[in-house]
Amino acid sequence: MSDLLLQQKNDLLKQLISVMNTTIKLDNILRYILDLINMVTTAEASVIMTKEVLEGENLTVKAVAGELKKTLVGKEWPMSKGLISEAYTTAKEKIVNKPSAEPGYSPDINTFLNITVSTAMVIPLNSDGRMVGALEVINKKSGLTFQPDDMELAMVLAEQAAALLGQAAAVKSTEARIQRFNALLGVAKEIAQLDDLHSLLLRIMSAAKKVMRAEASSLFLVDEKTNELYIENAQGDVGEQISQIRLPIGRGVAGWVAQKGKPDLVPDAYQDSRFNPEFDKKTGFRTKSIVCVPLEFKGRTTGVIQIINSMDKEAFEEEDVDYMVALAGQAAVAIENSRLLKENKELFLNVVMSLVKLIDSRYKYFAGHSVRVATYASLTARMMGLTGDTVERVQISAFLHDIGRLQIPERVLLKPGPLAPEEIKVVRMQPLIGAKFVQGIKQLGYAVEAILGHMEHYNGQGYPRGLKGEDIPLFGRIIGLCNAFDAMCSERPYRQPMEMNAARGKISTMAGSQFDPNVVKAFIAVYDKGLIKR
Repeated sequence: MSDLLLQQKNDLLKQLISVMNTTIKLDNILRYILDLINMVTTAEASVIMTKEVLEGENLTVKAVAGELKKTLVGKEWPMSKGLISEAYTTAKEKIVNKPSAEPGYSPDINTFLNITVSTAMVIPLNSDGRMVGALEVINKKSGLTFQPDDMELAMVLAEQAAALLGQAAAVKSTEARIQRFNALLGVAKEIAQLDDLHSLLLRIMSAAKKVMRAEASSLFLVDEKTNELYIENAQGDVGEQISQIRLPIGRGVAGWVAQKGKPDLVPDAYQDSRFNPEFDKKTGFRTKSIVCVPLEFKGRTTGVIQIINSMDKEAFEEEDVDYMVALAGQAAVAIENSRLLKENKELFLNVVMSLVKLIDSRYKYFAGHSVRVATYASLTARMMGLTGDTVERVQISAFLHDIGRLQIPERVLLKPGPLAPEEIKVVRMQPLIGAKFVQGIKQLGYAVEAILGHMEHYNGQGYPRGLKGEDIPLFGRIIGLCNAFDAMCSERPYRQPMEMNAARGKISTMAGSQFDPNVVKAFIAVYDKGLIKR
């Protein structure tokens, strides 16, 4: 290397350091680097393109200088053609003084850059072994050709551009890690608050796909009876297509993880002997990289979570496994808690149903009454826009609305004629007796007001407290109407049952008097859909 060339290189670095001391904005520094390259190589223009989105097929214009317009910044150039793309994919620099003779040359670059490329130099931008972009120097002035000295000077500055882009990518990666960590904390907090298993699994898998920037994610649960994995939830374009897959424990990547209870990283699926490519062949999906981690609770593997294909890099890395293990740990606990809660709810509901059967089986006139009222009430509640646990609470409250009947004397309940004033007082004690009974059960606290309110009338003429309008608890208003409808349609010792359509009509006429008009509207809508059956 000549002393002159060495001096020029040192001067360039000094000028660049001087500029970097006055600005920290990457775009400004890159543009200045290109200006320096144009100056020392006497070029008309230069451009830096970077790979902004790893899963994409384009390079993005990051900086321009010389005769190129600034409006080019941000535009995309296909990575499959052109000399600059060739430099990026081959990691080799090249002087091209007759572009049209080069196999990789694309005349479309002239239109894209709005300049005719007659001579060029292309240089890959490599930072610590990672390709971050490529640089193209265009048209040496006065019709001259680029020489090796021009390449040497340009590469000095290209190395600095590559280092800066690498640092920016590292900072971006760190920020992404922080965001991912915060996102995982947020997910952990959310799933800890969910008790509906379906909603919980949907949230976990949506989070896994989004937070890990994966093309697809799937959650397998263990079927202990068949010793297989089955897909409980799948996210991504092929989610529905894989929903019926069952995998023997020990088979495939997911089966291996379930058997061993250890997380696994597969950088290249087609190089892993456990991977079965048949699914890809059927769907057209291309599996590249996989992270699969077990769902473990108290030393027992209950399932696995799998994510496929990173959208930010060629393959998943070990740190991705760590994030997934953290997510799986939270998910396993939440899933187990949800299962236990579901089992407790089912046990509790069975106890309630046994109690209901005891209430309704005492006399033939009330057989099935509480179950029907609960069905009507839950349908009406849904029609009113109530959902989830709220509808469940309406239903359970309706199951128990007549529990106070157990302490009403038989002579009063089965009297074939009109009740005496004292007997009416006894009957009107039923909501108070029922509420007092339920009040002692912590899990049924929400049912107390519903039981107390189901005999109140919207116009204030009901009992036991004479509440009016919306002072009557909503559950009580819903159950009260459904109770009245079923009573109208049921045989009693003192009268024959009313025909269902006649009872529907009577309910309609009582909107605003005995019943809440909004509840009436919802009940009639349910009835007219044919959902009210005896």
